[in-house]
Amino acid sequence: MTTDDRAYRGWRDPNEPTQRLGRPYVTAQEIPLHGGNVSTVVRVGDTVRRNAGPWTPSVHALLRHLEYVGFTGAPRALGMDERNREVLSYLEGECGEYPLARHWVTDEALVTVATMLRMFHDAQYGFVPPPGAVWRSFGPPPPDTEVICHHDAAPHNVIWRPDGTLGLIDFDLASPGARIYDVAYAAWTWVPIFSDRDSITLGWKRPDRPRRLRLFADAYGLIPRDRHRLIRTIRKRIVDHVEGIRRMAAAGEPAFVRIVHKGHLRRPMRDLRLLDYERHALEHALR
Repeated sequence: MTTDDRAYRGWRDPNEPTQRLGRPYVTAQEIPLHGGNVSTVVRVGDTVRRNAGPWTPSVHALLRHLEYVGFTGAPRALGMDERNREVLSYLEGECGEYPLARHWVTDEALVTVATMLRMFHDAQYGFVPPPGAVWRSFGPPPPDTEVICHHDAAPHNVIWRPDGTLGLIDFDLASPGARIYDVAYAAWTWVPIFSDRDSITLGWKRPDRPRRLRLFADAYGLIPRDRHRLIRTIRKRIVDHVEGIRRMAAAGEPAFVRIVHKGHLRRPMRDLRLLDYERHALEHALR
């Protein structure tokens, strides 16, 4: 990073001494936050603290770039605290919790999510990961890496802010990938490509999946080549999701062990069966 970049008012080096973050945060009340499937998350004042990992410097570099170019739909990276946790700005608003409230499941919300995802990807123009960047991911990077994907842009990682705009949180799984990988995952969880029973349980009415999938693809501005391969990419993302969680659980990572033990992989398996059953209708809607 250049000296000019360092002068940008929002920039903080994650390796700065923790006292730069301010001593009052050390004793401030910690409020556990919902979500955080893969790490413990607490609020301290107007900041969020969460466990760091080898990927944290890379994620912070991405967040600093997003702030620098004026993308407001992500938290700001503020460094590390005295307990070696990453410190992020707190995004005020409502986090998606199931069953989702009515305003989360409208066509307008679907369009807003797709638009935000496109803005997130476009804002990365000019971003260069730090040398030797480490990313946390379920597997090796795919051959067609266009952007840093969020990889988990589901409702539980989106904040509905008081002004009606949306923000993305929880960048722990961010890593290089193709735009369509993020689009596929978001379409799966926002259209959603869930069974009618699961959709209703989680807050949606019985969705018109083909129509809403086309609406999402149109709002993102998906190019013809990616529209043609979106359904098979959604299938791959679901399979990768299941296999990745199983692999990390087998490696003993506590968060993923909990996900498996709670039976959270049963629904994705139902989603795969539904996707295969409705494949032709979904593909036709994207033409």
